[in-house]
Amino acid sequence: MNNPVPLFQQYTPYDTEIVKTATRYGLYLIGGTAIDLLCRYYSVPFWRNRSDNDLDFWTSFANKERDRFVKQVGGKFGIGIEDSSDYMVSLELEGGKIETDILIDYDSSNIKFASSISEVCVMSPIYLFSSKFDRYINTANIQRKETDFYDLRTLLSIIEKTNGFDELESHLSNRDYDQRAEDMLNNIIASMVKIRCMCFFMMSPTIYNFLPQSDKR
Repeated sequence: MNNPVPLFQQYTPYDTEIVKTATRYGLYLIGGTAIDLLCRYYSVPFWRNRSDNDLDFWTSFANKERDRFVKQVGGKFGIGIEDSSDYMVSLELEGGKIETDILIDYDSSNIKFASSISEVCVMSPIYLFSSKFDRYINTANIQRKETDFYDLRTLLSIIEKTNGFDELESHLSNRDYDQRAEDMLNNIIASMVKIRCMCFFMMSPTIYNFLPQSDKR
């Protein structure tokens, strides 16, 4: 019997079970593991290994089941609370083999980005792109910025496969970015365009509107 293809890159025997436990309690996968999951599902190459070894989740502040998740994984895997606030709960497996962060979101409108892939709750690529782009434009860490740049290009490829450019454009247009942020967004898109020999324009005319005039010629 062939072994099933993993949903995402595995570092410990507990990874998939923790993610599926999170799904049962209304926690949605985000971060590099979410990108890995989406890449495998939509057959988009992921340019890097996911971080070793952290699992990040999103949940609404209204979800009271998150405490049950913490109790469940704590009892089964020896994961305890390292830090906790109104906006984040950080957990760590004994021995430091798995770190788990739970982002608690107070913006109820973001629930529209909640989705399910292969029976795993995961935030949509639109949400992942937007949240990662916000970090990208604000971080001063050069290594982090480079990683985010290539992750953002990967997410654009996933969004293309899901015909999500109209939704992405609508969402980003409401973010009130300044000119610096718009220029950074244009640079990401332009770099992708160059790699794909301008085919990107033909398949996604809405994203074309983000580009500066010099790149549209």
